[in-house]
Amino acid sequence: MSNIKQLKHLEHLEDEMLNYGVDGCKAAVSFLKELRKMLGQQESGGFMQTKWDGAPSIICGIDPNSGMFFVGTKSVFAKSPKVCYTDVDVDMYYEGDLAEKMKFSLKYFSALGIKGIVQGDLMFTDSTLKTETIKGERLYTFRPNTITYGIPTDHPIGQAAGRAKIGVVFHTHYKGNDFQSMQALAGADVNGSTDALVIKNDTPMNLVGFSNAEMKKFDDHVSKIETMCRACGPFLNELVDETGTTGDKKFHIASYLKQFFNNEIKNARAIGNVNDAMYNMLNFYGDKMEKELAKIKTVANLTKKRELVYGSQLYVEKNSDKFKSMLSLYKELQTVKQLVIDKLDHLEEFRTFVQTEKGYKVTTPEGYVLHKDGSMIKFVNRMEFAYNNFTLQKQWR
Repeated sequence: MSNIKQLKHLEHLEDEMLNYGVDGCKAAVSFLKELRKMLGQQESGGFMQTKWDGAPSIICGIDPNSGMFFVGTKSVFAKSPKVCYTDVDVDMYYEGDLAEKMKFSLKYFSALGIKGIVQGDLMFTDSTLKTETIKGERLYTFRPNTITYGIPTDHPIGQAAGRAKIGVVFHTHYKGNDFQSMQALAGADVNGSTDALVIKNDTPMNLVGFSNAEMKKFDDHVSKIETMCRACGPFLNELVDETGTTGDKKFHIASYLKQFFNNEIKNARAIGNVNDAMYNMLNFYGDKMEKELAKIKTVANLTKKRELVYGSQLYVEKNSDKFKSMLSLYKELQTVKQLVIDKLDHLEEFRTFVQTEKGYKVTTPEGYVLHKDGSMIKFVNRMEFAYNNFTLQKQWR
């Protein structure tokens, strides 16, 4: 919701209400209204980017203190920054495959004339780029993380990939005089070279093509969300106040709501019937509490914590209608978000797959990032990408 200082983690549109309560609701609506301008091709300060499933996240450019070119991961923003100016620096901080990628980044990105500092997702090096025939199409493929990307070998981007030593998507640039205070800003104006393929990730919103009926449907959803936010706002603020990872708050159900929604995705369950969702939520909370209570050694402390758990269960029972309203709002935000994602997915030139035991399965892109007034929010089909990320990544890497 707030301006992003350094790009370490982005939030889902529907999670903002759990993060910030009524202010998170207002922010979600504000993002949707900005998106409405973009869909209607009206004047907008918004900016949409395709989100790429690359790894690692590379930060590189000119160190404002030394004036030297450097590469690093997100750890350049740590209290003790890991900043690499030479291969010797890379060997000091990294090893194995990651060290190789960092050395390639240092060698080939230093020749791109990067101004300032940029961040991107590393997509491939020449040792990880393959040529495969998938579903009758000859493709250059690469798999940096969960998704396998493919581009036809005769496509201009495919031809460039075949010549390149490294491929990257730069998506963010930074302003500031030191690593700790830098501000992340949308976009990165970096051109590639023969050796370094820089894949552009600007999403052409003018090509989305919402019909009048689809636009009305979008507007109706946003209007409904505004009404629901007004009704749920005080309760959402209450949940935010009860959320925490230590002390008594560690045993309140509010602290497990985001985990619950992620667990539903892992189990391929969308938020449909709110009564079923309530049942699943209580079961998830109960399982979590059993594990937490099992860690407690003293009888007195165990008794106290059991009372907290019982009190939280009574809290749900007392506020069941409010919880159902919260679940309905969460579902509504996911629905309107998916209306847009389904349109954007058809604009991508790259083929996207996930590897299964039966071979490649077609999937959708990871998602999109909407920028507005220095803030960023992600639009991800969680039942598609996040489910694959949870269930396939470790098994088939």
